[in-house]
Amino acid sequence: MQKYSSAKTSWFGKATYIEESMADLRHIHQYMTDRRRVLLDDGRVGKIVRVDTTYPSGGTLVSIWTEEDKGPTVAKVELARVVGPAPAKSA
Repeated sequence: MQKYSSAKTSWFGKATYIEESMADLRHIHQYMTDRRRVLLDDGRVGKIVRVDTTYPSGGTLVSIWTEEDKGPTVAKVELARVVGPAPAKSA
């Protein structure tokens, strides 16, 4: 799992680094619109077909179309399990 870090400045002017290991909701919608393949934390790869957010709890379920050996399936996973865009397919 690849981790991304970003620097944020605190009230005291010190830079603090935050480790981000998942995509946020804004990125998820962008990946879905662009029909990009995404990587899950368990190594599966697929395309996002639906995003469901429940209110007031704020939980988000992401439906992903995956291609497995036995055929394509739809996996419903929590937002935190989506790592980000999948690496490009090798020819």
